[in-house]
Amino acid sequence: MVSKPDGVEIPPEVIALGKAVRAKRAKTLAELPVYRDSVNLLLVVAGMVMRSPNSLRKFYDEMIASTFEMLNSIGMADSSRDRGLRVEYLNCTLSLANTVKSAFTVLKKLGILSKDADNKQKALVKRIIAQLVGWRDYTLGEGAASDVTTEKKEAAK
Repeated sequence: MVSKPDGVEIPPEVIALGKAVRAKRAKTLAELPVYRDSVNLLLVVAGMVMRSPNSLRKFYDEMIASTFEMLNSIGMADSSRDRGLRVEYLNCTLSLANTVKSAFTVLKKLGILSKDADNKQKALVKRIIAQLVGWRDYTLGEGAASDVTTEKKEAAK
């Protein structure tokens, strides 16, 4: 039995049942870190739109469209059970993330975005890209070997 500070005891069977129920529960898209970071990116772009002149409205509309498309592609990659399609969706998302990153560079060069704000946004996009690359490599079965013996076998080939 697990004792709580207030004197309530929880039997191990109840704890095991709770863990089993949580393991069976379907994960939501919002639980993916890359999806949450992409939503934060959308929030950043929307905040910039609010503070910017109307002359750049079309430019920001394209940035917003790209971030929404990123969210859609992440959702499609998450729901896809076909490995090839999942990789395609992840590659599409990577391309869109690089597009948004380039847009931030343009805004910095135009003097609309400060260097500090540009660095923060680029760090967020870089984190998104790293997560997408990791997910894609995991899907393809690439990346670092998890076992020393596997590394030795690969080196022997």
